Amino acid sequence: MGKKLVWFRQDLRIHDNPALYQASQDGEVIGVFIEARKQRQQHHEAEAKVGFIYDSLIELRKELNALGIPLDILSCDYFEDQVELLCEIIKENNVDDIYFNNEYPLNETKRDAALEAKLKECGVGVQRFHGDLALEPGLVKNKQGEPYKVFTPYKKAWIEKHKTAPIEPLPKPNKQNHELTEQVTSEFAQEYRNDLWSAGENAAYEKLESFLNDVDLYKDKRDIPSVAGTSMLSAHLAIGAISAKQCIHALLRHYEGDEAKLYGDTWFSELVWREFYRQLLIDNPRLAKHEAYNLDAKEIWTGGQDLFEAWKQGQTGFPIIDAAMRQLNQTGWMHNRLRMNAAMFLNKLCLVDWRWGERYFMETLIDGDFASNNGGWQWCSSTGADSAPYFRIMSPLSQSKRFDANGDFIRKYVPELKELDKKSIHEPSKAQRESLGYPEPIIDYKEARKKALELLA
Repeated sequence: MGKKLVWFRQDLRIHDNPALYQASQDGEVIGVFIEARKQRQQHHEAEAKVGFIYDSLIELRKELNALGIPLDILSCDYFEDQVELLCEIIKENNVDDIYFNNEYPLNETKRDAALEAKLKECGVGVQRFHGDLALEPGLVKNKQGEPYKVFTPYKKAWIEKHKTAPIEPLPKPNKQNHELTEQVTSEFAQEYRNDLWSAGENAAYEKLESFLNDVDLYKDKRDIPSVAGTSMLSAHLAIGAISAKQCIHALLRHYEGDEAKLYGDTWFSELVWREFYRQLLIDNPRLAKHEAYNLDAKEIWTGGQDLFEAWKQGQTGFPIIDAAMRQLNQTGWMHNRLRMNAAMFLNKLCLVDWRWGERYFMETLIDGDFASNNGGWQWCSSTGADSAPYFRIMSPLSQSKRFDANGDFIRKYVPELKELDKKSIHEPSKAQRESLGYPEPIIDYKEARKKALELLA
């Protein structure tokens, strides 16, 4: 019997990995990961994310080796090169089946379809699984059998499906009684804030357990950027070092099996948002081409490069926006409340195309995830599914006063303002700006808001 090849992609874990688990049930497993360097650059993914992936792969290999499973870490340029490499590996290693968990963006689905067609011609079995979602795609539909376009009814239907779905994550595979073969490593490490993110599945699970100790406080603390009120699991979820299913199951265990508490939990709702955005991408492949979900949405983006550059550099003259952008640039991560603030500021107040911001986030975020990032930007720009109504425009000043009342977050990331009192720090005077070297606002908020409402109405 030939070997079973597991192709790791966005699923860098040994637990709750359907492709790995099934392959281990069927025969002797070998593993491979193939980094497509230029393809990832074309997809504008951050170097920080690449570095996090690489270190997570090294940790994954340790876990796999302990189970007697080798993992080659290879690299190439583009997705088509991955297909060629896989065919070579299959031939050289007498592989009779390849196993992988599906990815959902358009280029990835085209690549996988091409690989499947090519391998079937050669008599090689292709076993595909859904390891990135807690519920299989297409399972949650409305009474007319159509996909949901609004989150709240989707969530209600999702919960009803989840009540009857297998909740237990899959275990890790059994240990193989095979000697490890020599393993290849292609070096593609990049720098990232490893003081903030520890790579590997074990680190992800430790972070989950730590967060669950305070998950009851999440609802009240998640909007305050100066405190550690969020899970900080997004980077691990983005590369599959932990699964959404594992997170939901751990949350249910935290509530001692009480499903009512699980389904009413605020963090649980965020995990379902992740599922919703993935389903939107699956149902609407054109989103991967950066088209608006709502084809009738008004495209009013007349803002220029100067506004965009000031926003990118955290030099807008609005302290909370600048603090948010500097956090992104310094850490590769931004607090979720501030992602909404920064996005609405750029697209609705500066009238800069939301696609510019979407791309910059992907280029910078360690947790860059196409479906969630695209969904979030379209929500903020009122072009997406169940998006914010056109007249919802978050005020940087009111958001700053409400969620960073004492200015603690601003002081951390806009240190030139750190000596200002808790009132002035949100809106420094002209004299204070001049003396501290802090820029004047790049827009007049009231005028910009008025113009946006007129254009969007």
